[in-house]
Amino acid sequence: MNPLDLLPVQLRERSISQREIVLPLTQALEAIDLLESQGIQILGWEGWVKDEQGRIGHGNAPQGTMSLQKLSTHEAAQLCRNTIQSDASQWMQDNPNTSNSLHFCITV
Repeated sequence: MNPLDLLPVQLRERSISQREIVLPLTQALEAIDLLESQGIQILGWEGWVKDEQGRIGHGNAPQGTMSLQKLSTHEAAQLCRNTIQSDASQWMQDNPNTSNSLHFCITV
């Protein structure tokens, strides 16, 4: 099953990957809330960067989390929300003049 199938169309269409959940900050947080409400375990997240030319990679994106499989569904979702917001804030401070956009790959 494609993880994107777990999301409603409006979120699925915002993913910059056709095979993984990779969303901008606001939509990533929305996806986490949705996945948690469905009882779906989030295994972790990692940062991705999309540049002006549309190239996608890890570049200077936040590393994300290690495996969260030992946490409860709620604990994993909460940890992802907290660390994504914190790391996004730090990335913006570190890259104030960037034209790149930060996205978050959420693994389920």
